[in-house]
This record gives sequence, structure tokens and C-alpha cells, in this order.
Amino acid sequence: MIRKQIDRRTLLGRAASLAAAASLCNCGLGNSARAADGVQPMLPSLKPGAPRLEPVNFQLVGPGGTALSLSTMRGRPFVLHLWATWCPPCRLELPALNTFIEKTGSTVPVIPVAVASPMPKVMVFLAQGNLPHIAPWTLGQHEFSQWFTSGEPSLPMTCVIDAQGRMRASVEGEMAWAAPESQASLEKILSDLQASKPA
Repeated sequence: MIRKQIDRRTLLGRAASLAAAASLCNCGLGNSARAADGVQPMLPSLKPGAPRLEPVNFQLVGPGGTALSLSTMRGRPFVLHLWATWCPPCRLELPALNTFIEKTGSTVPVIPVAVASPMPKVMVFLAQGNLPHIAPWTLGQHEFSQWFTSGEPSLPMTCVIDAQGRMRASVEGEMAWAAPESQASLEKILSDLQASKPA
């Protein structure tokens, strides 16, 4: 009897974890974040609008307990890319993002963050996928949900963050990182935000 109760609790816990993952990814049962006609273009998808949500203050966790607070990015716009090891569309997108980051370097600052993905799984995933330019930063689902209060998001999600740490644009689903105009498009978006007065 005790064994059955334990097994039931374990199954319920696993079911809850899967449900939480599905609520973020929306990538099951025909409700994929992957666009039916392919990936989404850089523009006008990421055209900045009015500020949304509170400024990002995530405390990201890296290998060996290293940490990065996104509040240290104040003063310079950047791109925040949210993904997860359990998200099929993310797996399809990351190789192109890896190449984009390798090519652009600090010219277009992109911070990739694995949401609700344990660090050991992130490290294995990046190593097996040969994705050396995807920094292994992680963020708990609770911390992410406290910030993203605009309903249930789908991963992958790409956000443009202004110099004050506020989200100015976001796209759910894969982006055209390999498109010829991708670097120039993002450079202009970030440059315009840097030059504009705080909204």
C-alpha cells in the first residue's frame, strides 16, 4: 500500500512537470511554436514598440555556480533568447543561432537562456549539438513566470531589451538567424534603441 502511494505521488509529480513544460513550449498536440510556412523573418517581427513588463532582473546561473545578473546590462540594448532542452522547435533553431552569434560576436549582443532546464542537461545538450557559442545560462521556470506576466508564452522566444532593461519587442517561434539581412536588421534595431530617449 505504501509503495503504491509513493508510486502515485511520483507519477503525479512527473505529470505536473510535463504539464508545466508544455505550458511554456506549446509544442505538443499540433500546437507547435514552429510556423507552418517556416521560420519568421527578423523584420518587422522585432520592430520595437512601447515598453512591456518590468525591467529584466534575472539572476542567471551558469556552470559551476557562476552567475550573471541581467541588471548589469543596463545602458546597452540586447537580445534575450529563451529556449529549453525539452522544446523541439528550440532544437531546430539553435544551430542557426549558434552560427549567428559566432559571426556577429559583441556587435549584436545575444544572451541565450535555457528556461526550466537543469544545468547538467543543458551542458550535455550543447556538447552533443556542437553548439559552442550558445552560452549555458539557465533560469528557473518560477523566475521566468514572475517576469513574463503576459499570458502563456511559447518557446523559443526572442526578445529585444532596451537600455533600461525593458522588453520592447518579442517573437514566439523560430527566427531567421541565417537570413542575409539578419545581422544588419538587428544592428539597426539595437542602434536605434540606443540612440532614442527612454520611452
